[in-house]
Amino acid sequence: MPVQYLTTDYDLSPMRNPLIGLDQLPPFSRISPEDMAPAIEDITNRGRAAIDKLVTQEQPTWDSLMRPLEDIGDELERAWSPISHMNAVVNSDALRDAYNQCLPILTRYSTELGQHKGFFRAIESLAGRAEKLGLDPVQKKILKDDLRDFRLAGIDLPPEQQQRFGEIRQRLSELTSKFEENLLDATMAWSCHFDDADALKGLPESALASARQAARQKDQDGYLVTLEFPSYHAVITYADNRQLR
Repeated sequence: MPVQYLTTDYDLSPMRNPLIGLDQLPPFSRISPEDMAPAIEDITNRGRAAIDKLVTQEQPTWDSLMRPLEDIGDELERAWSPISHMNAVVNSDALRDAYNQCLPILTRYSTELGQHKGFFRAIESLAGRAEKLGLDPVQKKILKDDLRDFRLAGIDLPPEQQQRFGEIRQRLSELTSKFEENLLDATMAWSCHFDDADALKGLPESALASARQAARQKDQDGYLVTLEFPSYHAVITYADNRQLR
């Protein structure tokens, strides 16, 4: 089922969507939740079309098959990595919804590729001619691992079991995302307040300043430590108070 975008008539040009055609560092300030699902669906759709074309080769070589496949995977990774990172560090309801819209797109895509007979046969053909083509040990290992991954993805299963495999992967993706959300919510909800810095002896001044700022942001005096990494890392690394650590 097509994903319902957060906006209608969405413009997928690189000028509009900063996740399309990324070849440099992600422009995080320009990425909005409404950009995410459209970009991921566009990239995966183009990936499917490109792979369908690549696997029609009768005698694929490393350069004609594996290098283009690497480019296809790299484009998806360049878009998904900033989405995943933003979901972890600047989480919001809108961003969380967009992230969860992306997950079924990615799961469906990876499941389809793992059960793609033509894709499997192309990799198998290349692996079978590895010696003739003069592939090096690293290339042979990549092909061996790819063939293993096809079998783990159910390439040899009958259609009804392949469908069930896809359903299980989809459900696992949903449960994983929900667990991560609960963990993030629990992390953000915890804090510990101190009226003075005595309990925080050992922390560098920069960490104490951050703790003071965290307290002021909560309209409190004193110091506030949290489970956010900068605060947690400072306490676990430098605090003299063993019980606090």
